[in-house]
Amino acid sequence: MSGLEPTLFDSYRELYRPYVNAVNLRLAKYNLYTTQWSVLRLVNDLNSCTSAEIAKEMRVEKPSITPTIKKLIELGFVEVTQGEDKREKYVRLSQKGKEVYISIQQELATFLNGLTEGINEEDLKTTRDVLNQILENLLR
Repeated sequence: MSGLEPTLFDSYRELYRPYVNAVNLRLAKYNLYTTQWSVLRLVNDLNSCTSAEIAKEMRVEKPSITPTIKKLIELGFVEVTQGEDKREKYVRLSQKGKEVYISIQQELATFLNGLTEGINEEDLKTTRDVLNQILENLLR
């Protein structure tokens, strides 16, 4: 960086890849990657949702969600049911998906707590607030 102080965005970029790699390492035993885990978490949080709702929440195009959902179906982690409108299909966690979700959530909670060790709650809250404000500014 030729002696310049790194920006917040430089620090974020430097953090992002190692973070994703470390999470992927933990998800590998479940045959998942972070994107699939993000969808699994979202389906858990929403209980039942369409792929369009997932795409909207994840801020991606709907077609990019389709292979992820197919993989989660293949793994037995989600089920798809027909909506009242024949074109609408709802995704929800299967029993196996619920069990895997709990296991992953517990494992990642321990890992993430280790990453924030030594950082007080006020600083963590400030960091979340700053990142949320940047996102809000970006989405304007």
